[in-house]
Amino acid sequence: MRLIAVWSPLPSGSGATVLASALPVVLAMEYRIRTLLTHGGNAGERIEQAFTFRHESLDTMAAFQDHGMDALARMAGSGRLLPETIRDYTIPVLSERLDLLTGSRDARHALDDVAYGRFAGQVLDTAKRSYDVIVADAGNGRPQGADMELIRTADLVVVALNQNLRSLEDVWERSSMPDMLMDKNCVYALGRYDPEISCTLKNIKRRFRLKSEMYGIPYCSSLADAWNMRSVMAYVQRSRGGLNRSRENAAYRALRQMADLAAERLGLPSGGSVKVRGAYVYG
Repeated sequence: MRLIAVWSPLPSGSGATVLASALPVVLAMEYRIRTLLTHGGNAGERIEQAFTFRHESLDTMAAFQDHGMDALARMAGSGRLLPETIRDYTIPVLSERLDLLTGSRDARHALDDVAYGRFAGQVLDTAKRSYDVIVADAGNGRPQGADMELIRTADLVVVALNQNLRSLEDVWERSSMPDMLMDKNCVYALGRYDPEISCTLKNIKRRFRLKSEMYGIPYCSSLADAWNMRSVMAYVQRSRGGLNRSRENAAYRALRQMADLAAERLGLPSGGSVKVRGAYVYG
């Protein structure tokens, strides 16, 4: 298992959650791997808002939550948390390729941040035997609890930013980047990227003397609509442009560039993706 954590030092405006929801869909479609998508927040938050699911129960008021981190917490409490049972408590997003592990309603309140972080680490360690890749939304701002554990154990950290120069100065000149990222394998992603303004990928890398690759995810109104309608999965499938990619849009191309980099960095088995480079990546 390889773990990719998507995190932003900014409180908002980076598009980190949208990126975290779309990137694993691209990975699952382009590479022959089984992927798990999860996050360190509460149930119903973050990447869960990108998808539509139906939950049916004979008694919704009294029924236990039958999936997600709370179900796994009960399994762990009874000593039955096993790699082969993780999938039973996830929601399939793309059949046999991508599953979603939802957040917690109860365990986060029953445990303090440190204890919940340790539990999240236990879940990840167990899941690594069932999945090729785990993509996790590690939230925004100063990480704590499960988010801290996701970043600490990540094999690759995608740091989500934007083109606001004042915000970038806060990140690199006022030391708002956690110390634990100093030795991490990182890549930078700028959400709502506009290549026409002067704060380009190249200029940002030069000003702040960055060595890691930097990607721009261009603003796409149809992706924003897909997020609002909880249909990110359908959007990504449409944006691929068919088998010959004749209708592949710029946002999907940028996401595919990031997926290719992640696959290369983490040694994933090659799939059908034809590697591309262009206006939205600067190495």
